[in-house]
Amino acid sequence: MTFFRFDIQARSRKAARLMGRVRRELLKAVMEERSAGLTQQALAQRLQAQRATINRQLSGEAEITLRGLADLAWALDREITVELRRPDRPEGQNIAPMTSTVGHQPVRIITPKTRQD
Repeated sequence: MTFFRFDIQARSRKAARLMGRVRRELLKAVMEERSAGLTQQALAQRLQAQRATINRQLSGEAEITLRGLADLAWALDREITVELRRPDRPEGQNIAPMTSTVGHQPVRIITPKTRQD
């Protein structure tokens, strides 16, 4: 069996996480509007763009610039907020969570008594 190990540097990891969060929020807004009856064609008409372009941006096949994001937010009647803050956790957030045994007494091993003559 072949195993692969990928070493993603902190810079790339931060960029990927940001892009993922932006895309998730954008898709959430689009789905909310879709349930209210907005189609990709109507969204494209508001932006004076081709539906295929909007589809590629929303599906992740095409990059979205900050201007494109602002335009989509305008067309969806949404506000964009940006916050730069210090991380809550140190780098390397793939640390296993604390287990439920933390803070408890050490495990005692009980062995059956043996009969001694």
